[in-house]
Amino acid sequence: MQQLLTRSDTTQASLNRAFFMPYIKRWTILGCAALLLGIWLNSSWAQTQQRIVRVGIHDSAPTVLLSEAGQPSGILGELLVAIAKEENWVLQPVPCAWQECLDALQTGLIDLLPGTAFSEQREHLYDFHQISALRSWSQVYERRGGEIRTILNLNDKQIAVLAGSSQHEYLVALAADFGIQLKLIRLGQLEEGFELVANGGADAVIADYYFGEAHAPKYGLITTPIMLQPTQLFYAAQKGRNGALLMAIDQRLKQWQSTPGSAYYRILQHWGSAHSSSVAPASFWWALAALAGLLLLALAIAALLKAQVARQTRHLQASEAKLNTILDSVDAHIYIKDCNLRYLYGNARICELFGTTPEGLVGSTDSQFFDKSTCLSIRRNDLRVTEGGERVVVEEVHVAPDGTPLGTFLSIKIPLRNQAGDVEALCAISTDISEHRAAQQTIHQLAFYDPLTELPNRRLLLERINYILDDTDEEAQIGAVLFIDLDNFKRINDARGHDVGDAVLRSVALRLKGIVHNNDTVARIGGDEFVILLASIGQDPETVKHIAMQVAERARAALEQPIIIENQDYLTGGSIGITLAVPGEKSTADVLREADMAMYRSKESGRNRITFYETSIHSEAHKRLTLEHDLAQAIGTPQVQMQIQTQHNSEHRVVGAELLMRWDHPVHGPISPDVFIPIAEETGVILVLGDWALRHACDLLVQLRETGQPYPLSINVSPRQFRQPNFVDRVQSILLESGAPANLLVFEITEGILIEDWDGSINRMTQLNSLGVRFSIDDFGTRHSSLTYLKRLPLYELKISALFVRDTPHNTDDVAIVKLILAMASQLNLRTVAEGVETQEQADFLVQNGCDAMQGFLFSRPIPVSECLGEQTA
Repeated sequence: MQQLLTRSDTTQASLNRAFFMPYIKRWTILGCAALLLGIWLNSSWAQTQQRIVRVGIHDSAPTVLLSEAGQPSGILGELLVAIAKEENWVLQPVPCAWQECLDALQTGLIDLLPGTAFSEQREHLYDFHQISALRSWSQVYERRGGEIRTILNLNDKQIAVLAGSSQHEYLVALAADFGIQLKLIRLGQLEEGFELVANGGADAVIADYYFGEAHAPKYGLITTPIMLQPTQLFYAAQKGRNGALLMAIDQRLKQWQSTPGSAYYRILQHWGSAHSSSVAPASFWWALAALAGLLLLALAIAALLKAQVARQTRHLQASEAKLNTILDSVDAHIYIKDCNLRYLYGNARICELFGTTPEGLVGSTDSQFFDKSTCLSIRRNDLRVTEGGERVVVEEVHVAPDGTPLGTFLSIKIPLRNQAGDVEALCAISTDISEHRAAQQTIHQLAFYDPLTELPNRRLLLERINYILDDTDEEAQIGAVLFIDLDNFKRINDARGHDVGDAVLRSVALRLKGIVHNNDTVARIGGDEFVILLASIGQDPETVKHIAMQVAERARAALEQPIIIENQDYLTGGSIGITLAVPGEKSTADVLREADMAMYRSKESGRNRITFYETSIHSEAHKRLTLEHDLAQAIGTPQVQMQIQTQHNSEHRVVGAELLMRWDHPVHGPISPDVFIPIAEETGVILVLGDWALRHACDLLVQLRETGQPYPLSINVSPRQFRQPNFVDRVQSILLESGAPANLLVFEITEGILIEDWDGSINRMTQLNSLGVRFSIDDFGTRHSSLTYLKRLPLYELKISALFVRDTPHNTDDVAIVKLILAMASQLNLRTVAEGVETQEQADFLVQNGCDAMQGFLFSRPIPVSECLGEQTA
């Protein structure tokens, strides 16, 4: 900048100083802006003044090579040296194999790659200038005595080719077009291909004409008649970068190629590649220059002075316009302020931001464009530059006077000094990084928050739990973890769809956030599972337990309230498990697992409950896992057996029976069905057990028929087994294999199966009923009894639960329920079986009220099937 001003002063010494004063002022401002632009470009995209250009040099003489002095040479190498000299570039050669050069160009390790042939595929990977630097073509070379005359002669030939080159791409396409098989030998250095052909390792090599003509004689190879792929060679740059380099190359090529005797033609002549007959002799140009000098000397002194002034004026105007164009085209806000923090200059972008003109900006202050808080922040940063002489790089958030956000900017501010070294102004460039910050925020949101509820997700929850547990301070606080699972969400989601389900989850999230403090965490970790982390409650475990229980009660009460969605009420309670997060005692995984186990204990206890984790829960969970393993091993062994309990009419005659599964554990003894059947249902083992029980029942029906005393046999069918897609086919297959009478086979199902899948249940029951299989509703009246399914389903009988039979005929409520069931079954022509009959008084009451059959210890305990068959035979 100082040199520019000095040169201006020297020129003006011979001119009218008053004429240039306006331009001096304008150049001062523009010079500052140019200095700012240089600093910005130096930190962000390019270098100023003497530009260092990294050039990939691959050995492709005479087109491109590295001279003994370590500089670019060859046709395109020397041409680039000439351009660099004119553009004040410093070339930094980077030797590399061709493919390495291409990779380095794509990743930005080099700035230019000479000798790159243009193609549509490469146009998507690299940038090219407009005017080709050299025209060439590809040639095939072979040993003397070879037989390659046409493209078809290349079939099954071993062809050496430079990997990643345009010849490589062209040969692959050529083989596909002509339907020939090429055995391509891909090389890192093309000269290796000539050596390979000379030594018999390949049949031919394909190369650029210039390279081939320079190397073929050395290895005794000859040119074949095959000429391929006319190409134009360019200097390539990284996609989206170094456009200024390519523009400068285009300008020089355009100038030199239209000028005979230019550096371009001298280099071509030097390498023996071209000769232009249009090149005028040097004496012609010297004579022309002499004539121009004589004409200039003839001009009058006044006319010469006027011409000089006009030329200088145009130069200044053109330079000013060019600099303004550059500054206005930069995608950043560039401005200059004086030491009073008033604007001296601003480019088009900042004028657009402020809604003003360059003239209107001059003399303005920040208070006209920003709110008070923004002005104070900018002022603090500006004073560090104007008063402290610092170079400041800071991120600034700008807000307009009316509160409208203007964006987030990364600002670089530097001091401008006079010859004495004093700060005279501030020069700054501010880049809008609002989109970048928004993208970062979006990434953070996706990584740490649930997109549906906007609650922290599992990842963020684990980090916060870990933060509590890793606190080694003596005053570290104990936290608590509340694991919440919604009890009825699956039913709502299945019945009403995902839109309603999502709305329920969002409502639950809002309710849970409303019962905790700001420093606590409510997270959704998946499905209908939520976790509340109570952070830093206290140091006394009992106090922490008490507070955690209070919060859990508030959560349970909040979840019990109906959720209203589109004027429809939805009820969903929650099962809650609690454990403490004591620093230094457990891992994050341990804490979450304990809360999860406590939550499952709440579900097992009847749902909508709260359970604090205890060591016994862990022991029971371990025992349950052991039982799961042992049950899987017990299938097919004598441990699992079928027992039979007969059903009797009023005359104590056997009119049916129920097959009951029993498990005699070798260590723990008899395991209740209430324990192992749920385990089998959850693990899927029930499917194997169900098949086994069905086959057993069919075989027993056949044996009873052979004794001459057949009666209906009932077996329990689990929900998971009943909902199998191939369940009907399995039943039909087993009936056919065994030959059992289907009309004596009774499937006992629960009311829950019907409610969970109404349409599917009707369909399966209808198909099975058409085979002859009958259906019984087990424990009728204890769950979701409905007259609708009694009317529509193909039912055979209702089983009255022992729960209602136990206190009859003394309990009036049970008496009323039993009478109602018997009367209803009679009206619907359904058979009735009462379970749990243990006294004669109960039996008499049931007979008096029309019960068809009774089952219980009064008549028979469950016995092994073999004993039952023995009694039948006797």
